[in-house]
Amino acid sequence: MTSKVMTGARAKVYANEELVGIYESCTYNANFGNEAVHILGRFSPDEIVITSSEAVPVNCSGFRVIGSGVHKLPKVPKLQDLLNLENITLVVSDRQTGEITMTLVEAKVTGHSGGVQARATSKVSVSYLGTKMADEEGDQDESAGAASLPNVG
Repeated sequence: MTSKVMTGARAKVYANEELVGIYESCTYNANFGNEAVHILGRFSPDEIVITSSEAVPVNCSGFRVIGSGVHKLPKVPKLQDLLNLENITLVVSDRQTGEITMTLVEAKVTGHSGGVQARATSKVSVSYLGTKMADEEGDQDESAGAASLPNVG
């Protein structure tokens, strides 16, 4: 019987449909902005109101490969590319079933780091920030009638 539990050995990470074969970990956080509604005449909040869906940070770390830096894969932009930078779609899928377990859309790289140390492999870390995240339950999008920035042609 095939296990239903996701493990790191089953995970594959893609940046714009290209397999990023250096990562050993990938973490993500979907957070909602909340505000406690306090009113006169009581000590505790009367209600908690969701005020936003926050941008989704994803942090990946992996191995530094000589001759293949972070600018190719995992799509870290070079300084000269920043003016015309395109969004990235980051996907984590299950190699056993092919099912997508996480999709980060409209993402940008927010930074990267690396280093070397004695008696250890060299590591790199890359941080992404996307507008929203989808999982096995399907895409997520704004409700009907939501505003957007105007298209500039």
